[in-house]
Amino acid sequence: YARMEYVDAAGEYLKVSGKNDPYVYRQLAESYYNVFNSKEAVKWYAKATQSNQDAEIYYHYAQMLKAEGNYEEANAQMQKFASLKPNDERAIAFKQDPNYLPKLRNQTKMFDEKKLDINDEKYSSFGAVLTDDNNFYFTSARNTARKTYGGNEQPYLDMYMATYNADGSFSEPTPISEINTKW
Repeated sequence: YARMEYVDAAGEYLKVSGKNDPYVYRQLAESYYNVFNSKEAVKWYAKATQSNQDAEIYYHYAQMLKAEGNYEEANAQMQKFASLKPNDERAIAFKQDPNYLPKLRNQTKMFDEKKLDINDEKYSSFGAVLTDDNNFYFTSARNTARKTYGGNEQPYLDMYMATYNADGSFSEPTPISEINTKW
């Protein structure tokens, strides 16, 4: 866990999770939080918060509950967070508008989301930018020849470029060798 190898850490903590230890539950929850496995994080935060925790744990728990669509329980955890850290900006914002999520859903949609044929279902890809000259840049963990990052067991990230074609398709992405390093 201290080396940010959260997938491995979760595996190790799972081995001792039957000992009814709030510390182990917390570490499991935080490990899953850090790799955004919200379902498992919620499960272990629920156990961890059966004993008193610091404010950040309640905040993280609330975020994972929101990711799972459990807004009512998320608000309950945010209340606990806000009571422990009343001057925190996140607590103040929550107290001013605890039910902001339904309002967000009712806003007019500004962008369309589309899965691209260059996306890889298994590996992270994000941070896309389309330039005026139709170059499409993005970050991806698609290079399976690279070492894996212990935090999420995916290859280290590289930058890629593809060309956006007039028909809406993309050329095959190529790594940007001037930026990417072997590490």
